[in-house]
Amino acid sequence: MRPDGPITRFKERWQALDQNRKIIAVLITLGLVVSLFFLIRLAFQPSYANLFTGLEPKDAGTIAEKLKAMNVPYKLTEQGKTIQVPESKVYEVRNELASSGVLADSGIGFELFDESKFGQTDFEQQVGYQRALQEELRRTLIQLEGVDQARVHLVLPQKSVFVTSDEGTASASVALRLKPGATLKPAQVQGICDLLVGSVEGLKPENVHIIDTAGNTLSDSLKSTDPDIAATRLALEQYNAQREYEKELEKRVRQMLFKIVGDNQAVVMVTADLDFSQTQTTSNTYSNPDDLIISEHNIRESGTGTGYGGIPGTGSNVTTMPTAGIGTSSYEREESTINYQVNAQQQTVIEPPGRIRRLSASVVINDTGMPVDVQEVRNIVGAAIGYEMERGDQINVTDMAFDNSYQQRVEEEMARLDAMAQARERERLYMLAAAAGVLLLGLLLVVLLRRRRSRVEEEVVVDEFVPVKAMELEPEPEQIEEDDKKQKLRELGKESVDEIAEILKAWIRN
Repeated sequence: MRPDGPITRFKERWQALDQNRKIIAVLITLGLVVSLFFLIRLAFQPSYANLFTGLEPKDAGTIAEKLKAMNVPYKLTEQGKTIQVPESKVYEVRNELASSGVLADSGIGFELFDESKFGQTDFEQQVGYQRALQEELRRTLIQLEGVDQARVHLVLPQKSVFVTSDEGTASASVALRLKPGATLKPAQVQGICDLLVGSVEGLKPENVHIIDTAGNTLSDSLKSTDPDIAATRLALEQYNAQREYEKELEKRVRQMLFKIVGDNQAVVMVTADLDFSQTQTTSNTYSNPDDLIISEHNIRESGTGTGYGGIPGTGSNVTTMPTAGIGTSSYEREESTINYQVNAQQQTVIEPPGRIRRLSASVVINDTGMPVDVQEVRNIVGAAIGYEMERGDQINVTDMAFDNSYQQRVEEEMARLDAMAQARERERLYMLAAAAGVLLLGLLLVVLLRRRRSRVEEEVVVDEFVPVKAMELEPEPEQIEEDDKKQKLRELGKESVDEIAEILKAWIRN
C-alpha cells in the first residue's frame, strides 16, 4: 500500500535507520541550521555607525532610553561611552534627539525668553538671564578647535535702582574638556578671556578663571597686572619663539639629509642664541661735497700813530720832564667770515627683538659602512642654516653607529600584530568556507535522498500495481535475470551502508 503522507514515510525511514545513521543525520542537520543562521545573519545584519562618542554614563543612559522608546536598535561600545545605530539612521536619529532636547549640549539659551511669563519677579528674571548667557557662552566655546565640552559659571552683580554703589564684581569661571591630544595655546586662552570680557558687562580680565578637566589652571598667564607674572609670560613666549626657530632649522636640515643618507639615518640638533632686546640708534651726518658758499664777510683795518717815549726801565716810569724824542707806530687787522651750504642727515635705526647672536648645529650620521664626506655635509648644513663665521657660529658633523634595537622591537611588534590580524582574517574566511561547504554538502545529501526516495516509491508502485494477467504468466528468462540483478544491487546497497557513512564522516572532518 502507498504510505499515508510524508510524515508517516519520514517516521518509517527514521525507524529503519540504525544508530550510526541517526547520529550522522542529526549532525548534518545541526550543521545546516548553524550555517544557515550565520549566513543569514551576515547577509542581513546592518552596518552600525557612531551616533555619539565620549558620553558620560548619565547622558548615555538617557539617550539609550530614548532610543528604546523610538524602537531604534543600538549598541554600546567603549565601556558605554559610545552609542552606535544603523548607519542609514544616524542623521535621522541625531536630528530627532536634538529636537527632543535629550542631548547633553542642548541647553536653553536666550530662547528661554521667547515665551513671555507674567508675574515674574526681578530675581527670577536675573536668574533666567544668567542661565541663558551661560548657555550661549558654552555653545560658543564648544565650537572652538580642540574644545570638546565646556561649562560656564557667571557671577553677575544684582542691579538695584536704590543702591548705586557696592553692587559687587562680575566674575566668570570656565571648565573646558579638551579633545584627546589637544592643547590650548596662550593666544587661544587669551581669546577665550576676551570673549568672556566682551560678553559680560563689567567683567575684568583679572576676574576670569579658566581650567581644564584635569585641574590645570590655564588663565594664570592672563593676569598681566602682576609684573612678575608678566615677566614670566614674556620669558616663556621668547623661549617658545626660540624653540620654534630651532625646530624650523632642524626640519630644513633633516629634509635635505633625507635625500642624501636616507630616512632615520641622521640626527640634527640646532641651538640658536637670539637677542630679544630692542635697540634704537640715532646718528646725524653733515656734508658739503661741492663746497657751496652761502655768504662771505671780510674786514680789513690799518692805521699809524705818534707818541713820546723814554728809555726803557724804572726810571722812565717816573713822572719827569721828557728827555727822549717823539716816536711813530702802525697796525693792521683782517677778519673773514664764510658761511657754507651744509647738508644735514639724521638716521634712526630700530633693531627689532629676535636678532641672531649665534647658531650652533650638531649632525650625527649613522655609520652604515658607506663612506660619508663630512666636510661636504658640513658645507651643506652651513648653507641651510645661514652659517656666518663672523658671528662665531659652529657646525659639528660626525658619523657613528646608531642603536636600532628599539626600532627593531617596534617593527617586530607591528609585524606580529599584522600577522595576528591576517590570521584572524584567514580564520574568518575558513569558517565561512566551511559553513558554505557544509551547506553545499547538506544540499547534495538532500538531493540524493530525494532521488533515492523517488526510486523506492516507483519500485513500490510497480510491485503493488502489477496486472493480474502478467502475474499469471510465467516470467521470461531475460526478465528473471534482470530481476536478479536488481535484487543483488539492493542487497549490495544495504550491506555497504556503513562504508557510505564512513565516507561521509571523512568528508565532514575534512
